[in-house]
Amino acid sequence: MKALSVFLLSLLVLCGCSTQQEQETSSAPQGEVIIAGQIKNRDFYPHIHEIVLQLPYFRKGKVTYTTDIAEDNSFYFSFMLHAEMCEVSIKPYMEHLYVQPGDSIHLEIDFQDMLHPIVTGDGAKLNAQITQFTQGSFYIQNYHIYPDFSTNEEFEILLEKEHQERIRRYEEYVQKHQPDEKVKQYISELLKADYYTALFDNLLYAKNYRIEGVDIHRYAPRLKEAAVLLDNQVITDAHFRLSQEMYRYLHATNERLQAYDQSVTLEDILSPMKDTPAMPYLYAQGLSSSLSELNDTTYFNSQKEKFDLYIQSSYLRNSILQMHQSKKGFQENPKPVSDYILYGRYQDQVKAQGFMPYMKPFYDLLEKHRGKMIYLDFWAPWCPPCLTEMEPLKELRKKYDTEDIVFITICRGENRKRFKEVLDKYEMYVPGIEHILTDDWLDNNETYKMYKQLNVNGFPHYFIINREGVIVNYGSMMRPSYPGTAICIEHWLGKGDDNVKKNSNESDSRE
Repeated sequence: MKALSVFLLSLLVLCGCSTQQEQETSSAPQGEVIIAGQIKNRDFYPHIHEIVLQLPYFRKGKVTYTTDIAEDNSFYFSFMLHAEMCEVSIKPYMEHLYVQPGDSIHLEIDFQDMLHPIVTGDGAKLNAQITQFTQGSFYIQNYHIYPDFSTNEEFEILLEKEHQERIRRYEEYVQKHQPDEKVKQYISELLKADYYTALFDNLLYAKNYRIEGVDIHRYAPRLKEAAVLLDNQVITDAHFRLSQEMYRYLHATNERLQAYDQSVTLEDILSPMKDTPAMPYLYAQGLSSSLSELNDTTYFNSQKEKFDLYIQSSYLRNSILQMHQSKKGFQENPKPVSDYILYGRYQDQVKAQGFMPYMKPFYDLLEKHRGKMIYLDFWAPWCPPCLTEMEPLKELRKKYDTEDIVFITICRGENRKRFKEVLDKYEMYVPGIEHILTDDWLDNNETYKMYKQLNVNGFPHYFIINREGVIVNYGSMMRPSYPGTAICIEHWLGKGDDNVKKNSNESDSRE
């Protein structure tokens, strides 16, 4: 693998400032989970028409189920579970709901008291005890450490202080509520996962902001300590948060990768963890990143043998296979995904604009340039990766006729002075590139809603839209500097062989 592999493997380092059935390969319990429920006082929020359930997974690849609230105010979910136990969330009503294969659970959600659903049925006692911890002022997930350290010693003191406060609250919870041993085990592992997540996250902060007094390499042995937490059949969001930070730390401390050695493979990066329980999570992270960020299936296809070798967990395997199928479907027919991004549940622009007036400026932009391809660059003045792409954007722009494609940058921010300073510094006022400040479109609250609808959760973020107004690619990797971006544009402009994009990516992946 050459250039493409570095883009794939460096994905989280470079990241901006946020079903196919197959034979089972693990002995994990499996079975159907049913979560049904009833909404009380629905008139309190009459605009809410659906309930969203999420299973834990990597940040860009959440497994999401959505169901409508029926006329009798009921809702219903059913899914297969391949794990001893799994934490699911019912957004935004219940962040921590634990289910086991075969469970049938009933939720009562009162829209006048949305954050305190009543759980009955299987697992009611287990969930009641866990909820006492997570919603009873005992649980603090995020560690608040940076930017208050400049040496390893200061960092370790702050980390330990925050950790001990969490232990104190846990002991207070145990003394007050006397939970079952199984619940104590789950909560203890949750606190450990949060601790190691904070450890690696803060070290990466120190590296990114060049805190010279902090040597992040000295913490490499802690990786194997953290890996032990991934050696079970309990699947929680904390497991994925931890594995993501471990993955990023391995990137940041790999000398070959930091020296832009283009021969580095995913196995090379993960080699320190090869014989640990973390390897399935870490390898799954690499594959899911290529699918979610590149909207491409060729890298996964080239790694299928390693996928079978390293990832035995049915939960991890099935999630990646579903993502692979989804991206394959998007490649073959991008319009359904495009329509969902643009119009949500309303299917077309006329209906969507009536319910989502904050989308009108974006729809007007698409209409203004209908008949041309559109390359959209969502950025922010305080985002270093965004600024890095300014010069490559001008170079990419030079390759195409203004009658074929328009380039538009959309800046998120309320500081008009800073917006103009960046454009002046990088000499961005060139023919064929439009610049928009969202302040000229919407107020801050409406801007947030528009970004949420478009699923722009971080910067930079890009859209490639064809002449018919269909989004044909999107995400943080469609950067001007990424070689695949030009190949994608030329493909949809119809100026190259239909197989150019496919063959180029397959060639790079094989190498």
